[in-house]
Amino acid sequence: MFLLFSCSTFISTEGPEWTRETPRHAGMAVFVSSGTGRDESSARADSYMNVLEQLGSQLGYDAVSPYYRELLSTNAIASLSARITNTYSAPASEGVIYFAMFEMPEDIYYSSRDAEYSASLERTDEIENLLDSALEHYRNNEDTEALLASLQALDLSLSGAVLNEDFSPDILLGKAMDYLRNIEIRIQEEVDGTDVSVRMKRTKGFLHPDVINGLVRVEYPMLDGDGNVMMSSVVIRTEGNGIARFFRTNPYMLRKGTLRFSVYIPEDLVASIERKAFEGFLNPFHALLELLSLDYDYTDRSAFGEDNTIICITDYDEAGVELETTPSFESFSSYLESAAADEYLVVPGNGEEELDVLQYVRRVFPGFRNYIIVRSGIVDRAEGAGRVYSMAESMVSFYNADSNEPHTVRMLSVTGGGDNAAEADTAALNRCGKAAAGMFLSEF
Repeated sequence: MFLLFSCSTFISTEGPEWTRETPRHAGMAVFVSSGTGRDESSARADSYMNVLEQLGSQLGYDAVSPYYRELLSTNAIASLSARITNTYSAPASEGVIYFAMFEMPEDIYYSSRDAEYSASLERTDEIENLLDSALEHYRNNEDTEALLASLQALDLSLSGAVLNEDFSPDILLGKAMDYLRNIEIRIQEEVDGTDVSVRMKRTKGFLHPDVINGLVRVEYPMLDGDGNVMMSSVVIRTEGNGIARFFRTNPYMLRKGTLRFSVYIPEDLVASIERKAFEGFLNPFHALLELLSLDYDYTDRSAFGEDNTIICITDYDEAGVELETTPSFESFSSYLESAAADEYLVVPGNGEEELDVLQYVRRVFPGFRNYIIVRSGIVDRAEGAGRVYSMAESMVSFYNADSNEPHTVRMLSVTGGGDNAAEADTAALNRCGKAAAGMFLSEF
């Protein structure tokens, strides 16, 4: 017959019988606990803490860390098929006393004693190995690797019970923050515009060694296909001298903006920790990471060819007739402005054929080294669900000063919708302008 447990002997003669003597329920492990507090909420929390302490003492591992939050919020522990089946509260000399009856299937209880203890033992060993690895990385001046190993240990400690009280989540978070606060990022050298070198050093120790194999996250602003500013990032790694170099490889990166350098922490690791811990647990870590980040304002003048480049834009209707208004001109210019590349000269064109447009712009604006011809037109139209949809195509041609043959040609196709054909055409040509501007920036 299964033995029943109770955390204390209750002397109250009031209240349900089960608060004084733990009942026997066939096939179930039954625990009864009590807790006190200044109000019912705090007394309930204390009682639930006590019942998990009982459970842990019987299973042979800490049951509070992995299960307390779940039990307090749901009155159950799903993985153990366990739940609170009865509660009772009453006034007490220090506020409120709260009783809770907790039950779990007997077979799960017995299997958990072995399986969970083995799992907690394995988890404890793995955490110890990770912390040893972190220390070894630190001795080798690989501080960011040490930080990642300590965060992995923290993540593991939140995954279930551990047998070493020094491996609690709070203590391991403190270890991770100790590694983080000793890392400094500074500008080493600005070569040209976005070509920037940073140096990662340890602030602690006699010689303040360089951090080797250090992972640095670089965030930068860029434009998406619709011309909206968004943030993107790349991870760079320091070499044996502690230096890592960042240079622009994304053509949609803004030509003027701010780079943010910070210690790289994998997003999936952070998400895993936050998913398991209580809300706000990592706030001190995030605040420290933010404090140690480095901002650098840049202007990528090396990418500009505004003094010797002109862009000429012309739009056409479905019949191939040149439009008097040029929707793609406005959206093209707006995209360059958003990209901080608005110093290029952009002008409306004139001509039915591409060569006509090229000759026009050379005649009106002579002396440029690069002539970019952007021609956009409506090629198809359809209706559906009360809307009109237009398809537009653009051709972006890159010419040298005196050549009538483009050295590069780019094509694109987009659609736009509206309540009528005019709105749909305008929407499609506007999208052409944005896409063509992005295409232009990928070349210049």
